[in-house]
Amino acid sequence: MTVTENTIRTYKASGKLMLFGEYLVLNGSDCLAFPLKFGQTLSVTKSDELIWESYSKHGMWFSVSMDSDFTIRDTNNEEVAEILKQLFVVIRTEKPDLDFSQKFRAEANFELNWGLGSSSTLISLLSQWSGVETRKLLDVSFGGSGYDVACATAKAPIIYANGKVKKEVHLPELITDKLLFIYLGNKQNSREEIKRFKKSNVAQHQVDTMNTIIASALQTDKIEVFEQQLDLSEELISSIIGTVKLKQRLFDDYAYSIKSLGAWGGDFFLATYRDLKTAKSYFGEKGYDVLFTYQEFIK
Repeated sequence: MTVTENTIRTYKASGKLMLFGEYLVLNGSDCLAFPLKFGQTLSVTKSDELIWESYSKHGMWFSVSMDSDFTIRDTNNEEVAEILKQLFVVIRTEKPDLDFSQKFRAEANFELNWGLGSSSTLISLLSQWSGVETRKLLDVSFGGSGYDVACATAKAPIIYANGKVKKEVHLPELITDKLLFIYLGNKQNSREEIKRFKKSNVAQHQVDTMNTIIASALQTDKIEVFEQQLDLSEELISSIIGTVKLKQRLFDDYAYSIKSLGAWGGDFFLATYRDLKTAKSYFGEKGYDVLFTYQEFIK
């Protein structure tokens, strides 16, 4: 948090991506997740009433004003306003002396349909402002394992499991110099994906397998060995959720590894490569031109 002379308080939260452990993290497996250079900031100033405004790169997309009891007075998005209201109710329950007569201005420096954590950064920002634990806010709003909220304040990639950051990790440049993050173009609804996955039957040996995959990936500095773990993870998750692997579906002729990130079927995916220009040309010709190297994307 920073405080300026005119009492503007500013909070920052990073976006997220999960490389390993998607879905299975809900059953207690480890996951390897990245905090991003993209994220959201929240500026808070004293006001006569509670006003919230959210901005993307294209201008204001959401606004709401509320009475002192959080009755929604005016908004351009009832669904988002109701979620925010629920969060404020929890915050007041936990922090009854907190002054809610504030003007909140949230600004995201990424496209909201990229699925990089507009929800998780919101939870983190409200937690930073109010002092209420993120888990309490997450449970009444978006749900999930909580890894994404942990990424919001992480300084480096993390191993996360069972509601806690186990440790920070640093991947070797011999690996990170060969990773490309590409936008698939279909934003996934994480809450719906969680509901769908909870109907799957997951065995303990599958959780153990994912943990072994992650451990093996972190122990190598050879891209070929890292790719083997990416492929093993894809095979494992595909068998559990009954979904065709992304490479098989769209990129069967690509020479290297393709891996879904987070909820399958949307948002970003990972591609390994040997020559960046060749990789960008391949995906560009297929219409996927929103892409970032590891150094451009990951904190």
